[in-house]
Amino acid sequence: MTKIEARKRINDRLGAPALTDKNTHFSNVVVYGADEGWWLKIPYLTFKQELHFILNNEKTKSFQHLTIRANQILSPGMKFRSGDGAADAFMSASTPKRLIDLLPGGSKYNFTRHVVNDYRH
Repeated sequence: MTKIEARKRINDRLGAPALTDKNTHFSNVVVYGADEGWWLKIPYLTFKQELHFILNNEKTKSFQHLTIRANQILSPGMKFRSGDGAADAFMSASTPKRLIDLLPGGSKYNFTRHVVNDYRH
């Protein structure tokens, strides 16, 4: 699944072009230490607008759509590890820590509250 394909499926389901190239971040599952999950690097200024995340997992042939509303996270620098004016997050794909940012220096932010839908491909 590519970012363009996933974005089209989500927009078709929503019935509106809500996900654009500018407000959507895409990540495939990768290995990080003894875990697997999704890496995200989100510029701090983009937290002022609605953000969409597509988390793809080729192994399970599925992807998830997450949304963070504009200004829902007011101080991303306090929630995530910082790097080059952006929030660095690694969300685990493993249970029981699924969708929790596991990077040292972050607040272990739980992204499960932002899940909109799961898709199969």
